Amino acid sequence: MRFRFGSFWECLKQAFQMLYAHKFRSVLTVLGVVVGTTTTIAVASIVTGMNSRVSEMIERFGTNIAFISKWESGPRFNGGDSREEAQRKPLTFEDGEAVKELPHVQEAVACLGAWPGNPDAAVIKYRDKEAKTPVLRGGGPTFFSVRSMNLKKGRFYSSAEDDHAVPVAVIGYDLADTIFPGVECIDKEITINGQLFRVVGMLDKSPGKGLFGSRNWEDNAAIIPLGTFRKMYPRIDDYVLVVKAAPGHMDQMLDEVSELLRRRRKVTFNQPDNFGISTAKSDMEGFGKISFIIGVAIIPISGMGFLIGAIGVLNIMLVSVTERTKEIGTRRALGARRSDIIVQFLIEAMSLTGLGGLIGIAIGWLLSWFLNSFVPVVPSLVSTFWIVVGFSAAVSVGLIAGIFPAIKAAWLDPVEALRYE
Repeated sequence: MRFRFGSFWECLKQAFQMLYAHKFRSVLTVLGVVVGTTTTIAVASIVTGMNSRVSEMIERFGTNIAFISKWESGPRFNGGDSREEAQRKPLTFEDGEAVKELPHVQEAVACLGAWPGNPDAAVIKYRDKEAKTPVLRGGGPTFFSVRSMNLKKGRFYSSAEDDHAVPVAVIGYDLADTIFPGVECIDKEITINGQLFRVVGMLDKSPGKGLFGSRNWEDNAAIIPLGTFRKMYPRIDDYVLVVKAAPGHMDQMLDEVSELLRRRRKVTFNQPDNFGISTAKSDMEGFGKISFIIGVAIIPISGMGFLIGAIGVLNIMLVSVTERTKEIGTRRALGARRSDIIVQFLIEAMSLTGLGGLIGIAIGWLLSWFLNSFVPVVPSLVSTFWIVVGFSAAVSVGLIAGIFPAIKAAWLDPVEALRYE
């Protein structure tokens, strides 16, 4: 639009002069916009951080891996039927052996685990050094290749050691650092629940972090032959099958595994699966739902802040019209069109809320930095997309709230406006 009275930059300059002239009033006016923008940036950064962390985890484990157990995978939006799942028959070692024979399965392994916080949690020591909340896993020698684990030093245990339940262990990077500080760990003997084990290998440190900033379980784990684990924990029979699909055949493999397990577990055609299959795709879909729910939750919270900001801007612009009635009359008398007056007031309103948006973006970025620095369990990442969304929303509030005052100012009678005292 062409102006008769000044350029766009002159209008913008005048707008900021008005804001500076009424600093306290301007701050109170944009407070709602600041809150709305801050909420949008802060919550969106957490959602983006969670999605980024999940993507890193999936990339680390690979898109052709499936984890199968009696438990359903993914987030529960209705609380889940955990009682029904607990009563399910566990998967068996024989199930894992049968899965290996499927046409589109490249590798598969059945494994067991003793996790921290459970009654069967392992106690791992080397002399007077004890590991904190270690994970103990038992699996065949293919467990390492299926999970794409890399050795830092030493070796993996062999099939013969697994068959004969030899007490050997491959330990994680952090576990080695905890109980062998500054000491070579290979061929040293550790105790697991009081039983001697010889360390034959140490894993390289896994890349990335867990979902909520925790270290990856394999870094603080001792992995032993499945036969040895079963001798130590005869009561634990809740197997997890880790299955790797042949390249390019993930969907076919999932269909084959599902059909095989339904048949072996005697699930009729009209009954749902009594086992859960977790894949990278299903995990991403699950966290996508979480992100959607959080994103929807942003709307009323941010919307309330923007609504309060809009009411404040509307009021302050109406006051401004009243205070500047004589100025408006002078401009109209000098030849300014109604459109010039409308644009001038809209620029002032959008400058006001745009400034509030920038302040909100800065506070949101600082909150994200604080979380990453001091609360690493909450992943946070500020994306350019949400910065643009937050700033655009703030400016839009000014545009919408400023329309009525701008029109009111433009339609003032110049003669009456010049007489206004």
